Amino acid sequence: MSNGSGVVVGVDLGTSATKVVAFTPEGRAVADAAEHYDLSVPQPGYVEQDADEIYQAAMRALRRVIDSAHLRGHEVLAIGLSSAMHGVLCVDEHGEPLGPLITWMDRRSAEIAERWRAGGTALELYARTGAPMHPMLPLCKLRWLSEHEPQTFARAARFVSVKELLVYRWFGEWLIDHGSASGTGYFDVQRRAWDVRALELARVGAERLSTPASGLTRRTGIRAAIAGTLSLVRDVPLVLCSSDGALANVGVGAVDATTMAVTLGTSAAARVVTEQPCFDERGRTFCYALDDTRYVVGGPTSSAGGVLTHLLDLLLPDVEETERFARAVELAGSVTPGAGGVTCLPFLSGERAPYWDAELRGGFLGLDLAHDRRHLLRAAMESIVFALFAVARVVEERAGSVSALLLSGGLTHASLFRELVADVFGREAWLPDQPEASAFGAAAMAAVAVGVLSDLTAVRRLVHYPERIATDAQRHARYARAFARYEAAVAATTPLVHAVLS
Repeated sequence: MSNGSGVVVGVDLGTSATKVVAFTPEGRAVADAAEHYDLSVPQPGYVEQDADEIYQAAMRALRRVIDSAHLRGHEVLAIGLSSAMHGVLCVDEHGEPLGPLITWMDRRSAEIAERWRAGGTALELYARTGAPMHPMLPLCKLRWLSEHEPQTFARAARFVSVKELLVYRWFGEWLIDHGSASGTGYFDVQRRAWDVRALELARVGAERLSTPASGLTRRTGIRAAIAGTLSLVRDVPLVLCSSDGALANVGVGAVDATTMAVTLGTSAAARVVTEQPCFDERGRTFCYALDDTRYVVGGPTSSAGGVLTHLLDLLLPDVEETERFARAVELAGSVTPGAGGVTCLPFLSGERAPYWDAELRGGFLGLDLAHDRRHLLRAAMESIVFALFAVARVVEERAGSVSALLLSGGLTHASLFRELVADVFGREAWLPDQPEASAFGAAAMAAVAVGVLSDLTAVRRLVHYPERIATDAQRHARYARAFARYEAAVAATTPLVHAVLS
């Protein structure tokens, strides 16, 4: 990037917070803000959010960052958007929400996903969409709405995400970038168009969805009221960009197949960028669009920070909520690798890659009277990394082996998790100097769209890695044995869980 005193702003509409950061042409953050919000779980399997709350949080965070950038004498050159994937919001003909946002964590459509998996429909669609069948997909959610809430389904003029809602409120146009569209389950990732058969299964026509567009699409002419609220001139371009996962790759510099982005946040993922679409014959990994010529291949897990938070509530109720994570890391760090033979299955909300089984459930195995909560905490943290390692092995099978792991996400702020990744994976793990990877990735893609950056690969010279964690051979060997126990536990308990739930 190079453009005088200008800054490019990245906005990441995340699951637990909206994060906004303004970056200089050299990739230096000059202003940042975050606004947090809650998830609602009105009944088992339902995980929802208030779309208006998220939108207002984004507006507040944006205003703070823009004001701060202006005070430092910076002009806003462009704004790039990142967003969590797979959410569905029903809106009326005026674009107003008819109910809550159904998030990626929601499992109410599990039976529909399983029906399509069992009947072969899942793999048929995957060959075109690159989206493994799971209740996270809007495809499954829309079919569920049509069957279980037909009145709401009929009233909805459109089915959109929070990112699409923001674009509509700013410009009066319904648009969805190819990266976000890839996560719906009804987008042909090679043709870059809605898939006719998938839309039939979702029981919607294309007229009730946003128009797919390149992630480099830019819009100017923000509505006057919005520009006034944000203290922006109306011709500042908004760039659609891509999904949060794909942009996290950009934000850590993992923009080809030689390095793997490893994200450990509310959820987790392992991803590489490829020049050609890359599918798995068993549908274990996703293949989504990144930009006009690149794809992001990988897999997400549901077993990460969100699950850990719940376990900490159960195991550390005597510790103040704001101090639980640090205390948990301290306690877990006092136990040797392998957690004294305790194995945790972290599937408190089912699991996505590589199993794509919403009915998986969590538990601890191997407990005896010598164990205490320190061992449970250690086993839980190890299991989060084991779950991600199981994904990474499949990604490397399909896209080739990588030389380094580039880290992002809140859990990697703890040195224990950074060491776990390096030791479990048996690869050097690099911690970049951009803590908000998705926001930085959005800013970088926006910079490409407005000509401030030549290409996404140029981001490599803007990202530095002040910490590189080498693998410890002895710990790696111990984790290999612990991972084997983990895999055996998953294989042994999966039939039992399905039998109990049926």
